[in-house]
Amino acid sequence: MKVTMEKDYKRLYTLEDIDRAKAVMAYEKEDEETAAGWAGYAIREALKGTGAYDRDDILMASAHTAKNCRAWDAYGDGTGDMDIWIEAVARTSEGFVEVGAYLSDIWQTGATDYRQHMFIQRYGRI
Repeated sequence: MKVTMEKDYKRLYTLEDIDRAKAVMAYEKEDEETAAGWAGYAIREALKGTGAYDRDDILMASAHTAKNCRAWDAYGDGTGDMDIWIEAVARTSEGFVEVGAYLSDIWQTGATDYRQHMFIQRYGRI
C-alpha cells in the first residue's frame, strides 16, 4: 500500500519520528491491500446500525503516517506510537460518508467497536 507522510510532518515530527514513520511506510509497502480496500472496512464499521449500507463506491481514499497514542510498536519493534491514518469518501445508499480511521484500529474490525476513535461525517439525501 502506498503511504505518504503527513502534510505538515516537518512541523509535527521530530527526527526520531521521521525515522519511525519511514519504518512504518516500509512495513506497509509490502501490504497488497490498498488504501481503498482498508477504507472499505472502516466505512462499513461507520455505517453499522445506521440503516445505510456501503455501495462499494469509494470516491477517494488515501493513507498517511500519524501518531496514535493507543498503538505501540504495531508495525514492528521501534515504531513506537506511529500509525497510519486512512481517509476516504464513499457513496452509500443514503448519500455520502467521509471517514478517517487508524489502520491499527481497522485491523480490529469485528473484534472491537472502534467507531469512537474514528472521524465520521455523513451527508444524507434531501
